[in-house]
Amino acid sequence: MAVRENCVWKGLILALFLFAVEGQKRPLFMVTFPAVIESGSDAKLCATLLKPQEHLTITVSLLDDTNGMTELVKECSSKPLHRCFSFKAPQVDGESVQNLKVEVQGKVFRATEERKVLFKSYLPLTFIQTDKPIYNPGQTVNFRVVTMDAKFVPLDQMYNLVVVEDNNNNRIGQWANVSSTGWILQLSHQLNSEAQIGMYTLKAFIGDREISQVFEVKKYVLPKFDVTVNTSQTYSVADVGLKVEACAKYTYGQPVPGQALVEVCRDPFPYVPGVTRLCLSKTGQMNAMGCASITVDTSVFFNTKFENSLQDLFVVTANVTEEGTGELLSNLNQQPVYGGC
Repeated sequence: MAVRENCVWKGLILALFLFAVEGQKRPLFMVTFPAVIESGSDAKLCATLLKPQEHLTITVSLLDDTNGMTELVKECSSKPLHRCFSFKAPQVDGESVQNLKVEVQGKVFRATEERKVLFKSYLPLTFIQTDKPIYNPGQTVNFRVVTMDAKFVPLDQMYNLVVVEDNNNNRIGQWANVSSTGWILQLSHQLNSEAQIGMYTLKAFIGDREISQVFEVKKYVLPKFDVTVNTSQTYSVADVGLKVEACAKYTYGQPVPGQALVEVCRDPFPYVPGVTRLCLSKTGQMNAMGCASITVDTSVFFNTKFENSLQDLFVVTANVTEEGTGELLSNLNQQPVYGGC
């Protein structure tokens, strides 16, 4: 994560301390500033002066091998002070280590101190977001592009090129020299009704920078409702029956009216000659909450043919038939129940 000057006051501060060496009556000062400053940003430094015995001038300058010395702050005082100052950080490409020079001067007292500071260029952050991750052939892909600075403040940005590529990297859509409006660039692309199935890519170019985001094209149908099965995780031969609750809800949350068919199956293990998989089923009406409570009589599982396989795994499934349409849907995740004595 980028380090910004407004959040470096805890742990990432360089402090310049200079104490007089002859007694406690001599002046002392401190200058604090971020260790890392964003290139071109509005940076801040703070100066503290204690026990001045005369009129003193504090000068803070930036020393750069290329641009020489730039004076940032000059403050005069004969009284204790604590002030913070803003200055424009220099523009740099990549990173640049420079020296911050602090001079305190009066008629009697004079001191100079230097510390290094890193100026760093942060690239803006650009995001591409689609309105959904999966599209059917023929649907419209709505997407937006947003660029923010290192402080996550949205920017109006011009994009040299925005393109849509299919699963074979063929360019099937493009926009040249488009700019965001109100910080957001909103675009859309109509997929061909015969579009190939696969992963497609959106790309935005800012100069030499490339930002990309993928989405999927495939033929799919959203499930109309989901079916869940609730039952105990273990079952004993002493139980009267296996109690199962089958519930169905539409994808928008409403309960499904209809009828549930619960099936409980058991495979004998270890192998019992002449015994195949045995299944029992029972139906029940869905209540106002979209659930049906059903008890399946499993006593047949514990006859003599299964006496040696009482540690078997039961598998519970449920099918729900929607009232009025007869549409059938099964729960995708079968519920395991461990049987035992």
